[in-house]
Amino acid sequence: MKKENIVLIVIAAVVIAFGAGRLSKTMNSSPAGAPAQPATVGEAAPAAAAGANTNGIPASMPWKGAANGMVTILEVSDFQCPFCSRVGPTIKQIIEAYPNDVKIVWANQPLPFHNNAKPAAIAALAAHKQGKFWEMHDKLFANQQQLSPENYEKWAKEIGLDVAKFKADLSDAAIAKQIDKEQASANATGAGGTPSFFINGKLIQGAQPFEEFKKAIDAALADAKAVSAGKSGLEQIKLAATKTGGDTGTKVVEYFLEGKAPAAEAAPAKREEAKADEGPATPPPDSYDVWKVPVDPKRDSVKGDNDKALITIVEISDFQCPFCSRGANTLTEVEKAYGDKVRFVFKHHPLPFHKDARPASAAAIAAGKQGKFWQFHDKAFANQQALTEDNFVAWAKEIGLDMAKFDAVRKDPATDKMISEDMDMAGTVGVRGTPGFFINGRKIVGAQPLPMFKAVIDEELKKAEAAGKKGQALYDDIVAKGKVFSELNDKVNDFNVEGLPFKGKKDAPITIVEFSDFQCPYCSRIAEPVKAVMEANPDKVKVVFAHFPLPFHQMAKPASVAAQLAFDQGGPDLFWKVHDALFAAQRELSEDKIKEIATGAGVDKAKLEEALKGDKYAGLFKKIQEMGEKDGVEGTPSLYINGRKFEPSAGYAPESFAKAFALLKK
Repeated sequence: MKKENIVLIVIAAVVIAFGAGRLSKTMNSSPAGAPAQPATVGEAAPAAAAGANTNGIPASMPWKGAANGMVTILEVSDFQCPFCSRVGPTIKQIIEAYPNDVKIVWANQPLPFHNNAKPAAIAALAAHKQGKFWEMHDKLFANQQQLSPENYEKWAKEIGLDVAKFKADLSDAAIAKQIDKEQASANATGAGGTPSFFINGKLIQGAQPFEEFKKAIDAALADAKAVSAGKSGLEQIKLAATKTGGDTGTKVVEYFLEGKAPAAEAAPAKREEAKADEGPATPPPDSYDVWKVPVDPKRDSVKGDNDKALITIVEISDFQCPFCSRGANTLTEVEKAYGDKVRFVFKHHPLPFHKDARPASAAAIAAGKQGKFWQFHDKAFANQQALTEDNFVAWAKEIGLDMAKFDAVRKDPATDKMISEDMDMAGTVGVRGTPGFFINGRKIVGAQPLPMFKAVIDEELKKAEAAGKKGQALYDDIVAKGKVFSELNDKVNDFNVEGLPFKGKKDAPITIVEFSDFQCPYCSRIAEPVKAVMEANPDKVKVVFAHFPLPFHQMAKPASVAAQLAFDQGGPDLFWKVHDALFAAQRELSEDKIKEIATGAGVDKAKLEEALKGDKYAGLFKKIQEMGEKDGVEGTPSLYINGRKFEPSAGYAPESFAKAFALLKK
């Protein structure tokens, strides 16, 4: 894999080994929309009714910059994508450098493996309806790890929105359709990964440095002046985009600005609202793996025939999650369409920021002990905003439960243990957010529309009818060899780490090789958990730092040069001193700052100047790059424990390392 391609898939190494360049499909069926006023230079355009405003941009699409600028940059982005947040300073720099020439237009592309991305996009467009998209945009990117409905409402208050209107707009179906349309348009024009940018129709992908944007902007500006001088609005944009971006530029304008439906996506968009007999959508490309999702009819809450059903749908869900409620409604439609051919299994995954979700799960389990789980399930989802102790009791009485038994089961430690077991199981099959569904082991992420479920169910029905088995026996056969997510990859790589900086005993039984980049924010964040692991296992763990400066981080390579020189000059102690200082100053790294940090720590100034000017470590860095890419390093940070790639489902927390160390013994 060429290093230049890392930008599209580097998100993979951050937490879950997914690529940002994967094609996106609609993650759920949630809301979004539009109102209006002309904007001045550098301001967001408040949303309006359908159609384009005077500078050629649909009023439903947020923009900022020069109202009549001859260069239009369409930013295709995802609020949960770390590289999308990183490009913010570059966008600001562009607007400052081209105050009269460039406008930035926002388009949503919430990737399917980012569970909070689409709800965040909805919140941003709901804020846009009150003219405050960019204020909400900044809040979302500044708090990427805290994206939740509670925080959207909190931030709405902080930026001065009419909160009642904001909450109502979160359910505006027009917003959902807008996001879905933008996703379809992005996929149809080659912007399947995030961030992606169309500069007068020409595609640039990834969080590129300002210099790369400048080259493209200058070229686009020259093209625009040649073909569209004296023109304005949509006419000017289309002429310029066709000149610079060719056929792609024309499509970008047609799909995003003129409202035409991409041919390849038009049918699925229509089928989303189709009736059950109008034909299914195409299954997502990542839905063909079979995961090992255990089902025990004696333990789990099951609706349907355990002996005759051909399809088993496991629902991993949270009673306080609005998308789970929508997913549950879709399953009701599935039940109507397929009858006793399908059975449903509920697994609990109360998310930590939903304070009422776990008590609701405990109450539902207690109802299930009396054979009324699904009645309680329906009550809870129908009253998501009222998940309270008083209501749990009221609903239990309404469905005819023995209250003494109900209360006893809710308080039983075994009930809480069951919830935790379900959550742990969800991690083993790659589910971190909710809802997640498994159709005979095949994963569907998010509250997808009925046609998406039908597409997978119909394929699985054909297989099941030919299998000769039914019910639990059939299901057990299907998932017996299914996938299980592991903290550690089975493949053992043999890394040559001679000459690389390390910490700990040379002969420690556990070696962690950390492929890292001094300008990567996620690399700086893992420093603390790695340090904690070292302190907890002083005689057992050695950490090796493998320099992996990414091409779009201009200061990463000079920082690695300074750090490696520190190791060569003063060994591990001097290296880690410089290492810690570089990460602490990550946001202000420049060549002068790197020199200041290194020489201040004791690195020889003359040798540092010489190393930075020459190619002292070019061979070493090339060796590390080739070694890493050969064995699956696609971005930073990437960690390997005793040669096995470490991809923790819960992030790089000390407990994740503990799980991985336990796996080494097996």
